[in-house]
Amino acid sequence: MLNTYNTARKKNSLTKFEILVFGLAAALTLVSIVMFFVDKTYFGMIYNQDGGFTGYITALLLTGISGVVIVYLIILSRYRSISFTVVLALAGVLSLFFVAQVMSGLPDIIHTSTHELFKVNNTILRTNASSIIKINEAGKIAFHWLLIAAGAFYFLILPFIYRSNFSAKRFVDKTGIPIPHRNHIIAMAALTVLAILFSGVNESEVLWLNLSAIFLLILLCPENIGVFRR
Repeated sequence: MLNTYNTARKKNSLTKFEILVFGLAAALTLVSIVMFFVDKTYFGMIYNQDGGFTGYITALLLTGISGVVIVYLIILSRYRSISFTVVLALAGVLSLFFVAQVMSGLPDIIHTSTHELFKVNNTILRTNASSIIKINEAGKIAFHWLLIAAGAFYFLILPFIYRSNFSAKRFVDKTGIPIPHRNHIIAMAALTVLAILFSGVNESEVLWLNLSAIFLLILLCPENIGVFRR
């Protein structure tokens, strides 16, 4: 039975895994900024959002999210609510979708047939999505701002509500929504500033790599970590 009174993360310090992931992400980001000004051709080969080799790291992080979700489902599904299981399952499916999307545009260094499979599946997904909903330029802008608003609510408002309102805390814990810890919020704020200041971050795979890293760490070490422990 889930005890919603005592689910908060006990320490504010970074875990060893967070130090490792944040350190690698920061190093790749710093290198990308320098390379963007020094050699844009090589920058495009490594960090291009539509085919740079850094995309493999993003795909690995997204696969890690799916793996963590599967482990949580195996361990916790018998002890948590249906809504908890559904939210986790949706997160896993969404991460797999992004894995397929990222892999479809990457240079093929593994196996041609496997790479082509990702391309075919991603093309089918895009075609089906286009047939269901037609997004014009105004729709794209609206969707872009909707994502920004949702991200701002998740990182800035939801943690505050979670800490200040016990009824909201109980709902979030039982639903299985991982709450960003202070470390993750700081990392997200830093990434936002870098994306605003440097187009090399905002328009490259660096942005998605860092986002994937942050969400993986949120899932592994959230503020409400007790919810994801048996």
